[in-house]
Amino acid sequence: MKNTDTTINLLGFKVLVALYCVICFIPRFESVDPIGSQWFYFGLVNLLGLVLIFSNRKLLTVQNFSRVAFWFFGAYALFFIVALASIFNTINFSEGVKDIARVGITLIGVFNLYLTFQLAPQRLFQFLVKVVHVVVFLIGIQIVYHFIDNWDVQRTVPLLKETEMLFGNRNVTAAFLAITLPFIIWGVLKHTERWRYMSIATLFVGFTALFYVGARSAMLSTTITFSLLILYLFIDGIRTGTLSRKLKYPLLPIMGILIAGFLLVTNTNRLDKTQANSYKNILTTASGDENGVAIIREPAQSSTGGVDSGRFTYFEMAINDFKANPVMGVGLGNWKLTSKDLYFGRSDVDRFLYPLRVHSDFLQVLAETGILGFLPYLLMFVILAGSILLLFFKHQDSENRWMYLVLIFALMAYGLDATINFPMERTPIQGLFAIIAAVIVAFKGAADAVGVDKEERAQRSLPLVPVVLGLGIVGALAAVISFAKYQSYVHQNYVLADTMGKNLMTADYTYTYDQAKNRLDGFFEIAGVGRPNEHVVAMYAMSEGNDKLALNHLDKSIKLAPHHYESKMLKAIIYGQREKDLDSAIYYSKQGFEKYPAIKNNYVILLNAYREKGDTVNYFKTYDARLERFPNDVRQWKAKATRIFEFYKDPDRATAVVDEAIKANPNDSSLITFREKFTSRKNEGDIRAWYKNGFAFIKEKDYAAAKEEFLKILAVTPSNNPTLLNLGIIEIKMNQYEEAVQHLTKVIDANAWDDGRPEYNRGQAYERLGETEKSKRDYRVSKKKGYGLAQKLPKSKLE
Repeated sequence: MKNTDTTINLLGFKVLVALYCVICFIPRFESVDPIGSQWFYFGLVNLLGLVLIFSNRKLLTVQNFSRVAFWFFGAYALFFIVALASIFNTINFSEGVKDIARVGITLIGVFNLYLTFQLAPQRLFQFLVKVVHVVVFLIGIQIVYHFIDNWDVQRTVPLLKETEMLFGNRNVTAAFLAITLPFIIWGVLKHTERWRYMSIATLFVGFTALFYVGARSAMLSTTITFSLLILYLFIDGIRTGTLSRKLKYPLLPIMGILIAGFLLVTNTNRLDKTQANSYKNILTTASGDENGVAIIREPAQSSTGGVDSGRFTYFEMAINDFKANPVMGVGLGNWKLTSKDLYFGRSDVDRFLYPLRVHSDFLQVLAETGILGFLPYLLMFVILAGSILLLFFKHQDSENRWMYLVLIFALMAYGLDATINFPMERTPIQGLFAIIAAVIVAFKGAADAVGVDKEERAQRSLPLVPVVLGLGIVGALAAVISFAKYQSYVHQNYVLADTMGKNLMTADYTYTYDQAKNRLDGFFEIAGVGRPNEHVVAMYAMSEGNDKLALNHLDKSIKLAPHHYESKMLKAIIYGQREKDLDSAIYYSKQGFEKYPAIKNNYVILLNAYREKGDTVNYFKTYDARLERFPNDVRQWKAKATRIFEFYKDPDRATAVVDEAIKANPNDSSLITFREKFTSRKNEGDIRAWYKNGFAFIKEKDYAAAKEEFLKILAVTPSNNPTLLNLGIIEIKMNQYEEAVQHLTKVIDANAWDDGRPEYNRGQAYERLGETEKSKRDYRVSKKKGYGLAQKLPKSKLE
């Protein structure tokens, strides 16, 4: 593919390419999420591009609309049409409209860039690479500086918060870097003079920044990219006899950059000051407390706690939705509103969390648009991958192969992100997809056009004016929708700031009900976190004591999101605590308790309602259901045992409950102590008799018989500290010093006495065992606590 046309003035088109490249620098402008303003910006750039194309229609009309362009845009258009049709099968129409607008914006972006790049593919590719260099350097240098500036601060989640930048999420930052680094590689391979130094510096800054961010999927694609690149450079060097030259440049510099970046990242922000962070420490970031100190936890065992297991649950739900709606799906943008009972049932987090995205664009498209939408969507990627691979293998002896290799790596990085993440929603990543797709289709079309005469090319030319006008209408509608969604994000941001972290029942909100309703009353009905706006408005009505109005809004919220349980819980709270309609409270809370058992509020509402109704059977069934699902909830085991004793006055039944709890939680010592609350009650008469007999035997100096009596007490109350103390003193008198140390140590560890008596007696036992240092330590503690006998000890026993 030769680029012979150097007469075309590309200034306007270069500006257009640059505008698409800088989507990631568009700030959130008070929006709760930067994608709000960024999608609107994307839509505006599209309209500007269409104006530019229309004004240059004579130049562009004569260009070839290749077969690959016909198939690619045909597949894209078919996906758009099916997606548009699917929104009429949705739970919430506005969510579908929002997502179809985004599909349309990306489609128009690819079209604009395709027409742009096919004017002069090589020249514009080289310009694109330089723009990407500047963008990546500006992003990367900020991240690198942030971590170096905080060199001694431990690597924790709060420290990584800054890497979100204007992307809204650090995973988006990492994905952007992973997809753009292949373009920097081309600069390292092909740039000369000053731009070569810029390429080397940008590669170091970009890779180091990506490693600092530590997102696993992005690091995986980057690892694959560099592994394949180094392997290919070796193979190509051997094949062409230039291995020695390639080792000097670029192989050794590239490997040096990777090693230097790795060493810098692992030695900055150490979790342990004595050693570098491990690769695992980078990819699995520790939580941080309010002071930024790392909190190291054991890996979560729950089915929703781990990243992979959580994703698999999402994948399973998406496949189930597809099976239920195989032709047209559940509607674009509406997967978040379908049943998530599978996720809720496996969750162990006591907080309402609603899965919003499948974490795989391919599966999300399958679930939301069915097989009719999935096939053209998949075909787009097949066309792109097939086209660039054909170009690469067909032009192995051409300089163009390095451009093709870069595009392969970039498309692979995007494809991996689309497989295990959701780049369709992330505006900067969609901007990159538009660029990559457009360049591939333009390159393939240019290569296929070699040898085709002008007459044949003219026969395959695109009727530009009607296409641009049609896309202009779609683009204008999409831009308007995106602006409206941006405004919705802004209102949500203000309301979220007003409600976050506040107790619903005692909250003193800044906004009134009317103010909140005015902010949230609009076309878009679902907030970014998946919660209907009607639910939030109901919270404001509740805060003002207007329960009837709150219930009305909650009914609307349930209609908007019928598979969610948060609004049903609020209704249960109103009915249970304010309206005293216990049957209604049970009806609504039971749904959430059965489907989303991790939410403790529903459980508490049910318990209170059943107790107030005197329904003992269902009261204890609710305890049983909770403890069957969460057997490690020690607090509820104790509560159940206490209630059993209160209701039935039967210490044996209460003890049996505690025994179940101990079996489920064998390492929780508090249950052993708690068990004595009931065993001591059961044996209360015997314990009094054993105490009386024990002290009588002590008075008679029959210590062996006294010990037997106290051991009887200890058998039913194992942590009875007075008994342990008496046993220790008796055993000292019986010269059983090791047993005395064991019993007295338990008393000391429990902090049961603060007068120094246990320490004094254990000191005596240690002294007679010949453990002088331990006895002196205990004597000093006893004296410090003021125990009388310790005050009289000679200096030799203390120092």
